[in-house]
Amino acid sequence: MAQDIAGPTGFPTRQRAEVDWNSGASGPQASALPPVGPPTHALLGNLPAQAHGLILDLACGTGSPAFEAARRNPGARVLGVDRADTLINAARALAAAHAIGNVSFEVMSLDALTLPDESVDAAISQFAFLSEGDVAASARELARVLKDGAPFSVAAFDAMELNTLFSRMVQVLQHHVPAELLPDFDYLTAVAAPGLRERLLREAGISTLHTQMFSWPIPMPSAAAVWSVISAPVPFGRAMDSLAGHELEVVRSELEEAMAEFRAADGTYTFPMACRLFWGSK
Repeated sequence: MAQDIAGPTGFPTRQRAEVDWNSGASGPQASALPPVGPPTHALLGNLPAQAHGLILDLACGTGSPAFEAARRNPGARVLGVDRADTLINAARALAAAHAIGNVSFEVMSLDALTLPDESVDAAISQFAFLSEGDVAASARELARVLKDGAPFSVAAFDAMELNTLFSRMVQVLQHHVPAELLPDFDYLTAVAAPGLRERLLREAGISTLHTQMFSWPIPMPSAAAVWSVISAPVPFGRAMDSLAGHELEVVRSELEEAMAEFRAADGTYTFPMACRLFWGSK
């Protein structure tokens, strides 16, 4: 059930550099469309059925949830924007490879969108909007580009301890690498302080606003599969690159021990996850 929101306190400051999301597209490019997981279904489910006009996907990465929004709304145009140019190039290549004609992608910063006022009919975002960059400015940009009454729906990580896979990795790595090499999860948790993002959206000009926690499980078939996710360039690439071969094996062993509670008898893993959904209209 959605809950009403109330606004709180001052805004936190970042203590470390932001993650270099471009590094996430530095390897071989995927040929399949991004998977459509439970958070994508949940956030798109908070939009009216069969949207028309322009749907804006903020911080789209390689195209999730833009591609699914394009599939569900064939009469709409979907524009995915992200400041990471390599991710945008990867999304463009996927759109061309799969002949998806009602989606396009552009390099843009969330806090300085190069779009006209009141030019967007609906907006969506999954896991970066309301977390990265200048969050207050991004909220103002969302309100600026939405038409009056236009809907939006966002999924954003809440306290990072609820992201059990990555938070356990931080618990292990913090004993092996300098803090500046780790993602600033303390900042992301502070941004998720109760009511803070809701206040910023209301102050920006969002008139109707709802919020709700959303939980889902992430299954993984083996410890090797968990390690392949953790050792990817984002978000722990800098930390992993600083470790020598022996240290990597120590980290891997400690990680398996730290994640034992999520392992079933058959060697598979299930990681509980949670995010916060925000939706409403201008």
